[in-house]
Amino acid sequence: MRIELDDLTANNLGVLRKINSVVLPTKYSDAWYKESLTVGELAKLAYFNEIPVGAIRCALETKNDQKTKIYIMTVAVLAPYRGYGIGRRLIDHIIEYAKTVFVKEVYCHVWTRNDEALQWYLKLGFEKGVLVKEYYKKMDPPEDAYLLRLRIQ
Repeated sequence: MRIELDDLTANNLGVLRKINSVVLPTKYSDAWYKESLTVGELAKLAYFNEIPVGAIRCALETKNDQKTKIYIMTVAVLAPYRGYGIGRRLIDHIIEYAKTVFVKEVYCHVWTRNDEALQWYLKLGFEKGVLVKEYYKKMDPPEDAYLLRLRIQ
């Protein structure tokens, strides 16, 4: 069993789009995918024995020209490949990157109906924060999400 991460490129951008469309309840615009090519280490594909099965896409937040937080926009692993540590490897990559740029917090939103994801993040050490009403505005009807945070040592 081999898990490898790879950079996002114009040649494999469709893989990110496909994984997200299969796993996630929301759709992302062409502009979002195009921007994904510009974020470097904050977007990765995960391969399980050379098969693309997962992806992560984050954003680096700054305040007063200082890097402050990393927001996990999407993390997705195809259902048959969950439980092999692929998602963990993606999150660990972001945590290690955060340390290199001196960021002390990684955070995300999790759909309130996705108890599997919520439990997974809590197991990774994220703390459950506030409930954000109608966070997923494009869903019909709009759905709520929990804010989860991980403080980095």
